[in-house]
Formats: sequence, structure tokens, C-alpha cells
Amino acid sequence: MQMPYRLSVCGMLLILAACSRSPKLEEGTPQASAAASAAPAAAQKHADKDKDDDDKPTERKGGEEKDGKGADFVKLSDKQILAAHIEVAAVRTGFAGAVEAPAVIIADPQHAAVVSSSVSGRVISVRKNLGENVARGDILAVIESREVAQFSADVTLARRQLELADAGFKREDRLYAEKVSSRQEYELAQSALDDARTRLRLAQQQLATSGGAEHSAQLTLRAPIAGVVTARQVALGDIVEANAKLFELANPDLLSVELSLAPSDASRVAPGTPIEVSADGRSGTGHVAFLSRVLDPATRQIRAIAALPNKNALWRIGETVSASVVLKPESSGEQIAVPRAAVQTVEDKPSVFVRQKDGFAIKHIVLGKPAAGFVTVLSGLDGSERIATSNTFVLKAEHGKGEAGGDND
Repeated sequence: MQMPYRLSVCGMLLILAACSRSPKLEEGTPQASAAASAAPAAAQKHADKDKDDDDKPTERKGGEEKDGKGADFVKLSDKQILAAHIEVAAVRTGFAGAVEAPAVIIADPQHAAVVSSSVSGRVISVRKNLGENVARGDILAVIESREVAQFSADVTLARRQLELADAGFKREDRLYAEKVSSRQEYELAQSALDDARTRLRLAQQQLATSGGAEHSAQLTLRAPIAGVVTARQVALGDIVEANAKLFELANPDLLSVELSLAPSDASRVAPGTPIEVSADGRSGTGHVAFLSRVLDPATRQIRAIAALPNKNALWRIGETVSASVVLKPESSGEQIAVPRAAVQTVEDKPSVFVRQKDGFAIKHIVLGKPAAGFVTVLSGLDGSERIATSNTFVLKAEHGKGEAGGDND
């Protein structure tokens, strides 16, 4: 009875001893030594990782791009440049000075037209208004005219007379061949036929000159060129006189600049001479197309006309602008020059925006003496660059946004 009891007590003591053993590694054991040596290695690895992270270069945001371009770069696409009306032109080389003169934007004489009424009459329809685009041949207005009605009737009458004269001649020709009619009667019939043909031709020419059509009393005015209606002096129901100017048309993409030059300056200007046009922060480039050889007796000036492309619609007909004409060099003292509108102050330095593939690079320059709308460049450019010449304040603002973003980060 006592033996089973003793065995059960011993089993319980063994179980309690096993449960009370600690999972901690005792000092001096191989497992404790391995754990102690692994801890410093892990700490050193973590420290090296932090050091590597500190050594990595931080990404600049104040205008700097991931592709390696520096902070002095404004990234713009071709569509953005076009939308901002930023014009790009080559740097002026061989610059020998310029002269500034007041000028007026006018329609290009080669791309403008006046539409007049060749006859008097009453306006019964007006199809185009001021500022509307027109294509060549579009109807501008319709005029009802007694003169057109008369010209149309003359054509109808002349055609009927020609038919009668032709029938009479055929009859006389047959009778003359049969020796029934005399030669005199034959020649009179032939002369009447020729007169009828002449009268019909004259009546048709008068009707065509007036702009009317046969069997109609209406005159249709059509656009002789494609462009924009720049003037309209007619309204529905108006009674217009012959040769009255009713519409003016012009191509707004091709304008001209009319300016006056002093004789001393005009002697150094020739057709093809470049000009710079500026007004209210806008600027454009063109070239002299016409230079008068006659001195205006009233102003004692020489009249010149320069062609001015207007694809971006910066200029309007009748606008007063300032024109700078680049003079021909008289000596070897030629310099590099840029338009004044192309220069902006960036980082407290005069700068220009040089066109590159993805936008514009900011180039700091040293300026020389100004000359009309230009300023000479002493250093900073080599003359091969193409720079922004208009709306450069937009580029400066974009660069400022990049700097502001970098500071805030």
C-alpha cells in the first residue's frame, strides 16, 4: 500500500521540477556567448545603414529637374510656349546701332482689299459683320439696283437682236447662193449680224463690270480675298451711291508697320533691314519691305513700310507702337545685341532665356550701351543662341514659382 503512494509522490516532484526550470540562458553557456556577440554586430549594421542614408544626395526641388538640369532652367513644352505667345529669335550679331521711330500698325497692302458698289441702289441683305472671318468668294451684301436691272435687260435685248440678225443673214446667204438676192443685200445682212454681236458683247461687259447677273436686278458683293472684315459702312436698307466704299478686308496674320525716318537714318536702311516692334510689354520682329525715295514735304521724313508677321494675334490695325530699326554697319565695330524686352533681372543679374529642347535656360549677361529698342551684350553670349524676345516676364514668373516651391519644402 505504501509503495504505490511513494511512486506517485516522486512523479509529482519530478513534474514540478521540470516546470520550474527558467528559459533564460545561463551565463557562461555557449548559447549565451553567441547571443552576446550577435548584439553588437546588429547594432553596427543598423548604424552603417543610417550613415549610408545620410550620405545619399537629397533631391533639389526649387526648379531643378531629375534629368540633370540645374535650377536656372524653366521647363516648358512647345504648346505652352505657343499659348504664352513667347517669340524666339536669334541673337543680333554684327550690331552697329539702331534708331527708334514712332510707327503705326496697318494692314499689309498686299493682303488687304476694299469692297465698293459700282452702282447705286438699296441694300436688301448684309451677310457679314465687323470682325468676322471671310473666305474668298463669300457674299458680303446684296444690293437691289435699277442700273443692274437696265444692264440685264440690255443683255437680253441684245441677245434677241443677235438671234434675228443671224436668221436674216442665213436667209440672205441662201438667197445669194441661189442668185436671187444681190451682193449688196448679202453684205448688209452680214454687217447687221456683226453689229448685233458687238452690241451683245458690250451689254455683257457692262453687266459683268457692275457685278450683276443676267435676268436679275440684284448686285451681289463678294469677298475678293480671305481675311477679316476690318470696316463696314453699310446697314440693311441703306441707299448707297456708285463707288461707295462699303467693306474693308485684311489678312490679320500678315500686317505692316508704317514709320517715318530722318533722311540721315534712312540712308543706312535698305529693304530687308530687320526691325523690332514693341508696345505695352509686347514685342515682335519684322523687316523693311518698302523705303520711299521721296521726302515728305510736310514732315521732312522718309516713309518706310515693314512687314510684320502676326500669327499670335499680338497686334491690331491702327495701333501705335515703337519701332527700332537696325542700322547697317559702317565700320568693323560690330557687337552682339538683344532686344530690351528680352532682358529680365534674375538673381539680381540681367539675364536672357536661351531656347533649349525642353524649355529655356537662364543665362546671366553683362550689358553694354542701349541703342533704341536694343541693348549691347559685353559678355555672356557668343552670338549663336536663340532667345525669348517677347513675354519674357512669363518665364521669370515660372522660374520664381520653382524657387518658391523649393523654399517651402
